Amino acid sequence: MPLSPFECLLGDQFAGLPEPVRRLHGLRTATATEGRADIVAAPGFLPWLVCKLSGLPAAGNDVPVTVAFEVDGEGGEFWRRCFAGRRYQSGFSAGRGRRSGLLCERFFPFVFFHRLTPGAEALRWDLVAWRLLWLPLPGWLMPPTVCLESGDGDRFTFDIDVKFPILGQLIHYRGWLAQQ
Repeated sequence: MPLSPFECLLGDQFAGLPEPVRRLHGLRTATATEGRADIVAAPGFLPWLVCKLSGLPAAGNDVPVTVAFEVDGEGGEFWRRCFAGRRYQSGFSAGRGRRSGLLCERFFPFVFFHRLTPGAEALRWDLVAWRLLWLPLPGWLMPPTVCLESGDGDRFTFDIDVKFPILGQLIHYRGWLAQQ
């Protein structure tokens, strides 16, 4: 079975990640997780609409979360997320060509490219480029998104902060997952 996109991109540094991060990013078969999250979403119609249309979570505390991780057998992954009934999904692969070394996330109709920074305490994702289908989008419009993944005992923890240059804070959610 091919390596996951995270293993391919991080190489030997993958082994230094917190164990719960290694476990979920080194899958060889489909797995299901569940957990809880606290979500802060920006007030106002436009941020609400962006979150609603994309399926991003609604604001709430101690919200139930499930994430199904699927592997495609060719080095790609597909994640199906559900936050209290609100669903969104995306596919992941190692970037190619001029995006080599970046994590490619397909979140239809967008494609996001993340730089991964591994550490003993956490894996950090930084959004560094994006496009709408095949059309590159300008960097000045790109939401400066930061994702931190770590561990708390056996639980996988996440902290995702999404802001837009014009809208400001869109959503910030953090929580944990455990394998079912």
